[in-house]
Amino acid sequence: MEIFQTIWTALTTPNQTIINILSIPLIFIEITVTMLFFTTILNVKISKKQKLLYIFIVSSWTILSNIIIPKQINVFLNMIVPIFPMIIIFRISFLKSIIAEILPTILIALLDTIFSKFYFIFFNVTQNEAIVIPIFRIIGALVIYLTIYFIYIVMKHLKISVSLLDNLTKKNKYILLFNFILVIITISTQFYLIGYYNEILPFSITLLTLISLLAYFFVSMYSLYRTTQLQITEQSLEEAQLYNKSLKILHDNVRAFKHDFSNIVQAIGRLCKYK
Repeated sequence: MEIFQTIWTALTTPNQTIINILSIPLIFIEITVTMLFFTTILNVKISKKQKLLYIFIVSSWTILSNIIIPKQINVFLNMIVPIFPMIIIFRISFLKSIIAEILPTILIALLDTIFSKFYFIFFNVTQNEAIVIPIFRIIGALVIYLTIYFIYIVMKHLKISVSLLDNLTKKNKYILLFNFILVIITISTQFYLIGYYNEILPFSITLLTLISLLAYFFVSMYSLYRTTQLQITEQSLEEAQLYNKSLKILHDNVRAFKHDFSNIVQAIGRLCKYK
């Protein structure tokens, strides 16, 4: 009985050692579900071998960096470094790999902010306490990963994916990249403010801020999508015009050949008549 009491005490009081130990399997879970999420939404076709290789490399790097690299620097490195395994292993473009890194990060930050607010409302636990208390840290992480996995299942079942990047011009790719940089800066700033004033701000204000940010992001993506579709339509019309022009030239050549052939046949007929 004392053993269970000791375990419960360790899980319900701040204990960084237990959190560090339990974070190892949680890292593998996070890398797996985020990989399934972005490969589905970006329509990236990969094999089982590529999946396992990516999970092993990125998870190993994350665990190692958490041990030897200061936290302030490690946060940015863990967002930048996984981009390169994506490019090498999945053979996707640099822009697509950046988006593949940003989308799960935004989703995790969004879910973390919402769940931390629920912690404060129902358990009177602040965000800082939820981070250092193992049981809240584990439950919060598992709920977030389960939510992302559920989103992945829904997208896979409904066959929801974005093939927008495959048809972008070089100019629009730069515009999209610039837009994502602005989104990162804006959302990072807002999440910092929300996290700092999380216990003070009403839940409705927090939720409204998050919805506004997401609405801005998706409206920007939709506008770019419509622009891209218009460009594709224009290219199709240009190709159709070139095709019609080629058909007209071919038709004129056939008519000219027919006219020449008729003249030749008539000339041969006259020669045969005179003979």
